Amino acid sequence: MVGAIYFIEMPYSDFKTFKGRPVLVFKMLDKSDVLVLPLTTNLKRKGIVVNKDDLKEGSLKKDSVVIVPKVTAVDRGIILDEHKIAVLQDEVFEKVLKGLCEEFGC
Repeated sequence: MVGAIYFIEMPYSDFKTFKGRPVLVFKMLDKSDVLVLPLTTNLKRKGIVVNKDDLKEGSLKKDSVVIVPKVTAVDRGIILDEHKIAVLQDEVFEKVLKGLCEEFGC
């Protein structure tokens, strides 16, 4: 699950409306919650660009940006195996984690 990209109904920041979008699972918090980072095809957004060459499994329709540091905690129950669309290569996942750490100053 960690390092994989899933398609979920992602809440907007008002938590009243949702949009289907891909998200990268980067941390399991506990048995019921995970931390995710959303992806966008808007390559002008700040974050880590990923493309088909960055995947070890699955595919993306377009080059995308992992939006760092837009972290959201979601219930693990909405991360379904049948909605998995890709898995990042280990070195690309490490690059995302490094970018996240730089943003948060850790």
